[in-house]
Amino acid sequence: MPLGAAQIGVLASIGQASVAVHRRPCVAILGSGDELVDVDRFDEVRAGRKIVSSNAYTLDALVRLNGGIPIALGHAADTREAMRALLERALAKRPDLIVTSAGVSVGEFDHTRAALEEMGAQMALWRVRMRPGAPVGFGTIAGIPWLGLPGNPVSVMVTFELFVRPTIRRMLGHTRLHRRPVAVTLEEPVRIGAKLTHFLRAIVTTQPDGSLTARLTGPQGSGILTSMSLANALLVIPEDRPEVSAGERLSALLLTEDASTSATFAL
Repeated sequence: MPLGAAQIGVLASIGQASVAVHRRPCVAILGSGDELVDVDRFDEVRAGRKIVSSNAYTLDALVRLNGGIPIALGHAADTREAMRALLERALAKRPDLIVTSAGVSVGEFDHTRAALEEMGAQMALWRVRMRPGAPVGFGTIAGIPWLGLPGNPVSVMVTFELFVRPTIRRMLGHTRLHRRPVAVTLEEPVRIGAKLTHFLRAIVTTQPDGSLTARLTGPQGSGILTSMSLANALLVIPEDRPEVSAGERLSALLLTEDASTSATFAL
């Protein structure tokens, strides 16, 4: 259990000056892409030459919100050598966890896997049957766990929620690692394309009778980050249900304890 103000007060009242705790895990964050710049170079974005490395800022915030200490290492150029050099910088920091974004697919500029294998990493998985976020990797390098997330902004947030957040929580000593799934009634029909488990960004609302209903936040493209900023839940569509009608029941993962708010990814 996290030590809050009340718990610390109780410990003081019984004369307990020190207690054993789990320390906050250090999480190294790095990405890849020649096109990426920090927000202080936004003039290059306006000129159409670059794009902001939004994933770096998103991951930094998510790690902090979930109790970790981020170690921001920037992004590598689109070469295997550059990615290896950045991974070596990450290892030198001796973090508890390494999280990369982009570079984990099979494209011409995706060098993360090759760099990791060159460095002797033990790879456990490389893809997951889900959308968004199928290109997810997991393994260990020099004894440090590594999670490789996709490059699309929404995919980064969804895969962080499903894979990175539980890892950080385990390192913090929590026993409840995942979000609480709830049953919801759809306010609108939903159709999915690929035969994969989908995690759609949704707004779950508590009705006067206490039941929960869900509707999508709008377009669900993996580059539409506003679909996450409006969401308070991830609606889970099983791969064997390509069409779900309004009024049917599904499960959703609440991203906040209060279904009347949309404070995405609050603790």
